Amino acid sequence: FGVVGDFVGNITQRNVEKATGGTFAGRENRFFPREIELNLFGQIDPYARGEVRIEAAEEFEDGERELHLGLAEAHLTLLTLPFGTQAKLGLMRNRFGLLNERHREALPQTDQPNVLTRFLGEEGLRESGAEVTWVAPLPFYLEALAGVFNGDNEDAFGRGSLKAPLVTGRLRTFFELGDAHALQLGVSGATGETEERRRSTLAGADLKYKLTPEGWRHALLTLAGEGLYSDRRLEVFDEDGAGEHRTRRRFGWYAYGEVQPWRRWLGGVRYDWTQFPVDPGREWAVEPYIAFLPSEFLRFRLAYKHTDRSHRVMGPDDRGSARVFDEVLFQATFFLGAHPAHPF
Repeated sequence: FGVVGDFVGNITQRNVEKATGGTFAGRENRFFPREIELNLFGQIDPYARGEVRIEAAEEFEDGERELHLGLAEAHLTLLTLPFGTQAKLGLMRNRFGLLNERHREALPQTDQPNVLTRFLGEEGLRESGAEVTWVAPLPFYLEALAGVFNGDNEDAFGRGSLKAPLVTGRLRTFFELGDAHALQLGVSGATGETEERRRSTLAGADLKYKLTPEGWRHALLTLAGEGLYSDRRLEVFDEDGAGEHRTRRRFGWYAYGEVQPWRRWLGGVRYDWTQFPVDPGREWAVEPYIAFLPSEFLRFRLAYKHTDRSHRVMGPDDRGSARVFDEVLFQATFFLGAHPAHPF
């Protein structure tokens, strides 16, 4: 078992706070616990392993900040199924795309990329269902994944029924380019229905590259990026209240680079560009950051983020505005006890 404490603070303009339009909506100009996790995991028997995560976090819902405590994940993995397959069953973070499966404290920056927040919501795709993986018997590594879930995510889907399930898929390959270079490529897809029983489909592609010189215990250079495309049916109403069915096709992407020339210090920069999945408009942001790692169990990050939107974001009762604004982000994370290894 292990415990993770992840605390985030941010400072921004007063008008952004009034509009609740910052990176952490409703928690502008605050220092708050983003995730306090209790992790229980281990081998059930020679054929299966299990994991349970209980999480407490400060969240903003329905205009109020509240400290929520609940079940974040609970799943088992069957390790020795026929034809070299494995299956994961339960409540889990879907392995859709490059970063969705990562817990918040394991993200490469303090916040997740804007396109993931816009398309999948702040919590991402966390669903109940099953995933099956298969590694093809080829000369190179190729992993195929397929999943069936309830579709509870209200930002992208929301039907929440196996009569019209959320279906996901992913292909991932990995290459070692000599002793120092490694490259991962992936494509993902997801399709389901919204709460209004209209089709919603997501497609994505991602890549990640690491340069790790001989004898180093960490990567000197990391480059990564991901693009997402959304195709969604919805009903649009005009000024007279008449509605018609339309298709919203939206796209967004991010890319980042990170260097770690010393064991305890690293720095990088991320660029975001995304359209809004339903509403008109788009936004871009740039975020340079530095991190200090006294040990593998403790980490501090400091970042500056500049965001520019094509449309103003208005708060409750038209208070405040958040179109062009700046933020200072701070993160402190600690690990107590065991902690599972993160993916490449």
